[in-house]
Amino acid sequence: MHERVSYMLSEQMESKRLAMLLVVLLRLGGRLCEGCLEEERTALFQLKPFFSFIDVGFYSIGEKDRSWNCCEWERVKCNLITKRVTHLFLNDSNIIIFEDVEPSWDMIYTKPTNDLYYYSWRNKMKFWYLNASLFLPFKELHMLSLSGNSIVGCVHNEGFEKLSLELNKLEILDLSYNNFNDSILSSLSELSSLKSLNLANNLLTGTNPVNDKNGPKLNKLEVLDLSENMLNNSIFSSLGALSNLKYLYLYHNKLKGRIHMKDLNSLRYLKELDLSDNKVTEFVPSQAELRLMNLKVVDLGDNLFNNTILSSLAGLSNLKALTLWNVRGSIDMNDGLRNLEELHMSCYSEWQILANLVDLILEDSSLPLNFIPTLSSLKYLHLSSCYVNDSFFMHERQNLRNLEELLLEYSSLPSNFIQVIGPLTSLKKFYSPLPRSLPMCFSNLTSLEKLDLSFNDLSGNMSALKSLASLQWLDLSYNKLQIPSSLGYLFNLSKLQYLSASNNIIYVDEMHSVAPRFQLRVISLSCCGNGGSFPQFLYHQHDLVDVTLSHIHFKVNQFPFWLLENNTNLKRLHLVNCSLSGPFQVPFPSHLVLEDLDISNNFFSGNIPTEIGAHLPSLSSLNMSKNDFNGSIPSSFGDMSSLQILDLSNNQLFGGIPEHFAWGCSLLEILALSKNTLQGPIFSTNFSLMSLSQLQLNGNNFSGMIPNALSNCSFLGTLDLSNNYLFGKIPSWIESMYSLSTFDVSRNQLSGRIPQWMGNTSNLGQIDVADNHLQGLIPRAFCNLNRQLQFLDLSMNNFSGILPSCFKPSNIEEVYLSKNMLQGPLPNAFRKSSFLVTLDLSYNHFSGHIPNWISNLSQLSYLLLKRNHFEGEIPIQLCKLPHLSLIDLSMNNLSGGIPSCLKVTALNKVPDHYSWISYNFLGANRSISIEESIEYTIKSRSYTYKKRILQYMSGIDLSCNKLTGEIPHEIKNILMLYTLNLSHNSLIGPIPRAFSNLRDIESLDLSYNNLTGNIPPEYALLHFLQYFNVSYNNLSGKTPEKIGQLGTFDESSYVGNPFLCGSLVGKNCSPIAPPKAPSDGAKDHGFIDMDAFYASFFACYIVVLLCIGAVSYINPYWRQAWLYYVQMTINSCYYFVMDNLPRNFGC
Repeated sequence: MHERVSYMLSEQMESKRLAMLLVVLLRLGGRLCEGCLEEERTALFQLKPFFSFIDVGFYSIGEKDRSWNCCEWERVKCNLITKRVTHLFLNDSNIIIFEDVEPSWDMIYTKPTNDLYYYSWRNKMKFWYLNASLFLPFKELHMLSLSGNSIVGCVHNEGFEKLSLELNKLEILDLSYNNFNDSILSSLSELSSLKSLNLANNLLTGTNPVNDKNGPKLNKLEVLDLSENMLNNSIFSSLGALSNLKYLYLYHNKLKGRIHMKDLNSLRYLKELDLSDNKVTEFVPSQAELRLMNLKVVDLGDNLFNNTILSSLAGLSNLKALTLWNVRGSIDMNDGLRNLEELHMSCYSEWQILANLVDLILEDSSLPLNFIPTLSSLKYLHLSSCYVNDSFFMHERQNLRNLEELLLEYSSLPSNFIQVIGPLTSLKKFYSPLPRSLPMCFSNLTSLEKLDLSFNDLSGNMSALKSLASLQWLDLSYNKLQIPSSLGYLFNLSKLQYLSASNNIIYVDEMHSVAPRFQLRVISLSCCGNGGSFPQFLYHQHDLVDVTLSHIHFKVNQFPFWLLENNTNLKRLHLVNCSLSGPFQVPFPSHLVLEDLDISNNFFSGNIPTEIGAHLPSLSSLNMSKNDFNGSIPSSFGDMSSLQILDLSNNQLFGGIPEHFAWGCSLLEILALSKNTLQGPIFSTNFSLMSLSQLQLNGNNFSGMIPNALSNCSFLGTLDLSNNYLFGKIPSWIESMYSLSTFDVSRNQLSGRIPQWMGNTSNLGQIDVADNHLQGLIPRAFCNLNRQLQFLDLSMNNFSGILPSCFKPSNIEEVYLSKNMLQGPLPNAFRKSSFLVTLDLSYNHFSGHIPNWISNLSQLSYLLLKRNHFEGEIPIQLCKLPHLSLIDLSMNNLSGGIPSCLKVTALNKVPDHYSWISYNFLGANRSISIEESIEYTIKSRSYTYKKRILQYMSGIDLSCNKLTGEIPHEIKNILMLYTLNLSHNSLIGPIPRAFSNLRDIESLDLSYNNLTGNIPPEYALLHFLQYFNVSYNNLSGKTPEKIGQLGTFDESSYVGNPFLCGSLVGKNCSPIAPPKAPSDGAKDHGFIDMDAFYASFFACYIVVLLCIGAVSYINPYWRQAWLYYVQMTINSCYYFVMDNLPRNFGC
């Protein structure tokens, strides 16, 4: 509100000079001076180090030739005659560099010197001191905005008091959203010409008076905004001297308790007062009541007032608007305020007559039966979350003939209220939740101009709307209505211009040969269903500005270029996922207005037209992704001088990036060319894409080094060059890219080490350098990323050593360090990473115990420690992780038993309040995502899974360890298990019969243990079981029958169990009669005399050894050859065993 008032004051001053200006213009014959004054232009450039965007022209910060006429700069306004600067808009000048960083309230300031400014860094925020003398050259300065610049004060002896003599026309000063403290007030009190002062959201406490009694007064001040500070009740005594104050804003301070009326009565010209969001309880009368006869607007919302507040306000006879949220007790509106026109309340109230009330907003209120009939002048009624008695509208016909706007949200209204509410002959705007279907009584609302029925549960058709002849704006989105593609029900609504019916059910009806009476400007029918051919009514539309027909499957094999030719003012056209096919055609002649075109996710094929830039020159956003376009990228894209977003990803484009495109699209902010077959170097030396904020070139065949041309893209926030053939080192110039938040160069051929500077980038939160040839230690500079790092992937490189001890990322959510050579015990790096979802340390050389602090990772879903050197028992603290989905501890040296409390749950089975985390890194108007893969062994083979698949899986892999004891029989914690691998351990006992309740299990491997007993026949009920292995145990009994899924497994699933029998292992389970025992006197050795056999074999063995020894002694050459043969045989056997033993045993 204060900004509007400040602007009105400024406009009033301008209007007084208008007549004089017209006379002078006529005398000058329309000739104006060229450019601003040299001294002021020089002064503006002196301000540029502190306000970096001060010289931005009327077009874009990417424009190379910025105007030297400072009066044409966006942040500067000059007098049309004198060409002197009158307005400076220097607010939020550095926000792009320091975005998304909250200022620290516990700054430790050092006394500033006489330098221009002083830097103090804390929590990555740039705070500085202002030299106000730099504004002295602007003699006619009328308005100065310095809002949102993290200024903490002024340089010593260079404060705003320096401006009091020279800048006597300065009337509007905005210092909001900085870090000024009370010391600024004495400096500002010298600016006697000020009429509007904004100090909102600073660090004011009120220890210094706003207006120094011993110095000049701010006697002309009319607007004062002190909102969102830390001021207390003493502020009112210091405001008394501001005799001309008309607008006072004290929202969200530390006001509390009682406020004395005498402190407010001194502000006799006050028109608007905002004390909301404090803890004020009452106004204490002095000798008289509150006498602010000019007060028209009061906001007392969110305080601690009770029902006596209206009696305190009774003297405000001219009050027009009142806000009273959260008032305690019932209110008698008969306490005065009969001229009130706007009332915003939330309370349980008793109402009396408010005959003049025009605007009423009620939230969380209880309404009586006689409430509405008293409001005969009411024009605007908004009821939100109000309790209404069932007979509220049935009591009598309501007198709402003057009502023009009705908004009803979340209120307990009867289902037939629209029928019995009475005549609404003046109603122009209507928003309300309606039950089930559109009531036919809508046809009586003949004056209705705007109707919003979005986000209801309406079904049926739209026939109730066909008589609303005055309707101009209609929103039926997010319902279940049957919407005919012809819009036949609406053909007679001649004034209809805006129609939104998205997210309903679109169906094809009979074509209407007659033209509709309406001429739409905006239409949105996105949702689902089959639209047939394009609706005939579109061929008769000529005023369309915005068209969205996405997600409707049209049976059309060409782009509707006629829609552009018929509607020359069309600015936005979205045809996403419409099953359109064929070549893409551009309009003829050129369409000079279209700004936003999205035809993504269709089946367009062929080349992108080479002259697309000439035919659609005004495009600022173009999305042609997810089609079948081939050929090269047209160089005519470089002719689209306004292009800011271009997405050609997921096509079949080849060739390189045209040089003319990289030079001509100087305003481009988002470029997505991912998942094509583009090749060659990324950019040439002719490069002017300085405004890039997102660059996505992943999934192509680009080669060469990361181009140095990108070093000039200071606003680049996302750089994705993954899945290409780039080589060389990570360039050092990336250190100067302050806005970089996502850096992905994975799956290339980069080499060298991770540079130290990567830890010094203040916004870097996502790092992915996986699958390269990087090596060396993880730099200690990574410790500087402890606060902002969310995603880290260093997997499949050659990193070695240990993690830095200072590396403790508190906000990290995914960590991938697999397939490196990292070693040492599991560090405390992730001890406090309570947001961690994925921890993948597999295929390294980590050792020691799995730490007990693992239970701190309350959001952990994927724990992968495969193939390391961990030892000791599986910590029972794993049982405290409620969201575990995959546990892979295989190929370690773990011992002890399996905790019976161990539990896993597929993420699609967890409660609604928890969902797996996807990473969307936002840029301007679009988003990209990093979704890494996880390697997991199922059915004795390793597979790679994306997160979108993993959310439906759950598994435990403890194979290849030294676990002992029995398999726990308690399975209530793993009922949703999909895979279980306990193979290659030393487990004993029977196979748990309770496993037959794992209805979703697909892979069960218990091989290479010491299990005993039978195979439970109930396993035949596991209908989804695809892999089953119990080989090499001590199981006995009969193999399962070939029924259900168990009938699909062969002998390999049971081999190595000597006591198993059945057809699957080739043993007969029927008992065999034992042979007759021989008589006591008989001694039958068969046809071989065993004694003679043993004697002859021993003699022959001795003779052979003697012969070999004699020959070796006689002939040295034979002796050497024999020993060499023996050595080679030993070596061959050794290597055969070493090469084949891991393969045979799976570890």
